[in-house]
Amino acid sequence: MSDSFADGNFTNNPTWIGTAAHFTASSGRLRLQAPEEAAEAYLATPSQALADASWEFSVWLGFDPSSANYARVYLASSTANLGGALQGYYVMVGNTDDEISLYRQTGTTRVKIIDGMNGRLAFPNSSMRIKVTRNATGDWQLYTDVGITGYYTLEGATVDVTHATSQYAGVFCDYTATRSNLFYFDDILITGKPVAPGARPAYKDVIISEIMADPTPEVGLPDAEFVEVHNRSAKTFNLGGWMLTDGTTRAALPAAMLPAGGYAIITGATVADSFKAYGAIAATQTFPSFNNAGDKIVLRLADSTVIDSVQYSDRWYSSADKRAGGWSLEIIDPNDLCGDDANWTASLAPAGGTPGTQNSVWAQRTDNMGPVLVSVIPTDATHVTLRFNERLAAEVPATTNFTFSPAVQIASVSFADPSLRRVDLLLRTPLDIETTYALTTQNIWDCTGNPLLPANGRATFRLPAEPQEHQVVLNEVLFNPRPQGVDFVEIVNTSTQYFNLKGWALGHRKDEQVKEAEVISEDDLLLPPGGYLTLTADVTTLTNHYPTAQHLVEMILPSLNDDDGSIALTDSTGHILDSFHYKDIFHSPFLKDTEGVSLERISFSGATDAPANWKSASTTAGYATPGYINSQARPARVFDDAVVITPEVFIPLTGQPDFTEIHYRLDPGGYAANVRIVDPHGRVVRELANNALLGSEGFLRWDGDCDDGTKARVGYYMVWVELIDPKGNVQTLRKRVAVAARLH
Repeated sequence: MSDSFADGNFTNNPTWIGTAAHFTASSGRLRLQAPEEAAEAYLATPSQALADASWEFSVWLGFDPSSANYARVYLASSTANLGGALQGYYVMVGNTDDEISLYRQTGTTRVKIIDGMNGRLAFPNSSMRIKVTRNATGDWQLYTDVGITGYYTLEGATVDVTHATSQYAGVFCDYTATRSNLFYFDDILITGKPVAPGARPAYKDVIISEIMADPTPEVGLPDAEFVEVHNRSAKTFNLGGWMLTDGTTRAALPAAMLPAGGYAIITGATVADSFKAYGAIAATQTFPSFNNAGDKIVLRLADSTVIDSVQYSDRWYSSADKRAGGWSLEIIDPNDLCGDDANWTASLAPAGGTPGTQNSVWAQRTDNMGPVLVSVIPTDATHVTLRFNERLAAEVPATTNFTFSPAVQIASVSFADPSLRRVDLLLRTPLDIETTYALTTQNIWDCTGNPLLPANGRATFRLPAEPQEHQVVLNEVLFNPRPQGVDFVEIVNTSTQYFNLKGWALGHRKDEQVKEAEVISEDDLLLPPGGYLTLTADVTTLTNHYPTAQHLVEMILPSLNDDDGSIALTDSTGHILDSFHYKDIFHSPFLKDTEGVSLERISFSGATDAPANWKSASTTAGYATPGYINSQARPARVFDDAVVITPEVFIPLTGQPDFTEIHYRLDPGGYAANVRIVDPHGRVVRELANNALLGSEGFLRWDGDCDDGTKARVGYYMVWVELIDPKGNVQTLRKRVAVAARLH
């Protein structure tokens, strides 16, 4: 397109449209001839040139430009209305810095991409010739000839592929009343062609390669959410019309070219300027607000064809510090299309992420291991869900791949969700709640083609029962962790039933109500008879402090005070199954520091809220036993008498055992008791109970401490027990116990 305005009009050959009444073509130039008032005016003409393109034009300003008097010459625009929201590029002539610069416009957001020399137009009037070039891959150059000497000066160069289409070019004037007729344009020449539309991508040709879901507090990157996409293919794609969505908000991507092997930063238009130093940007007028804990992000075409999707979780950070904000999640191997969560981790870059470039955690991953059957969850009597540790091959397994013992007929098999890790079995015959079933799987492969080994495809299960109080109990609590450590709560299934923990929660008990409840699992989670579960906010940190930790589940724990607090376990209906009001004074009196020491339950049969039923984890066990039998656990006692001492010999603090229990079984109950520890000289060294009301069965504990806070000397002691029945009858019992010394 060329126009020298020598024909004295701008209405044809070519046709210009806009605020035409404010312009005139005279003396071979286009001139602003507007009313004497502050306003804006523009003219636009059709132009699709953007690839291998060149724009040349002359401008004359009869004034010293300012923020109120300047011109914009649009090289490319998505609309003829150059005064509104659009997608395109323009040359700024004038403004505050008296410069000639190149800008990108997205909606109403304008970003300077080539910063011309300041003061170039600081004169009462300025004449200039301007030339801009752009090749097919988005390399821009801006040249100027101020004073029209016949020689161009390079103002700068850049690469920008944000917008890949154009419909119009044109001129725009912003002026005051005294400058309403002092803008002139001439000798406009545009050459070039439209940008190629780009190929149609196949699934995973373009992948989501980096996610910044929680940018606050800043580590080094802008305080803004973004998603990075990476073109794995050898083709070039035009992102125009593609969608990025979190299921709630849809972000329409601009027409930006994504070359083979290239990266693009998708973020909101209002913050796009802060990312311009990092790489190519695809700015959107609306951008999803991601949940810090986890969300599903989908990249798809305009026709809803999914190109990639990621269901991320804050567990992927594997670091409590990085989970707190300011760090992105990066994919490790872009060519591993089966790794899912194992292929993601927190960025290692000092800035907190690598938007627009290869990820800091990049590495080649290989998978030579077959899948493992992790769990079998009957969701009801005719539906069973199998969960595997990794993505399976896309072909739905046959019904003959699964065998039940006792035999159960399978009606159909399907994948439960797009992760291809969960398989749903629909049964023809319902499961029996009293029967334990064995399941065997065969002919199963993972996404990369590794077969499931027979030993990794077997499981036993039962139809879950409805839980009753104290069938699942609180068994161990760490509420005062070491520096940089984390709390944990251990629960144990003491029944003979299976329970599905989906929707169960931990919270604080207050006035028979549960406050600040946090869900243990939003997904099905089966707890077998005798099963242990360790609940913590950070599995990695916990295992760093306690390497033998087992059966770990990461969740948001309710806050646990370091000295005094409560924990309540509820089922999916909110019914309280067990609760414990803990105190720091429940710890061993001989511990100088209780940081990092858990409280362990001694007996499943003892009351949860009985202080005597809790003891500090032993030194030899590393001060905690998360996920397995407690170091202080004691089996149920066989009674030959109303009062039994067990063990009769112990070593306080450092022994195994390091305390003794005074068990009682009284029929009927309702006794009041006085219990004292007496030394060989008849002196009372410890009073364990003073007119205490006892139940029919239970125990008191002696840690080998004295009332004055010292440790009892080595030797024999008498346990003096006085029982008073409801009628006032008194019975006195004497038992022997010994405090031993540790052998070295």
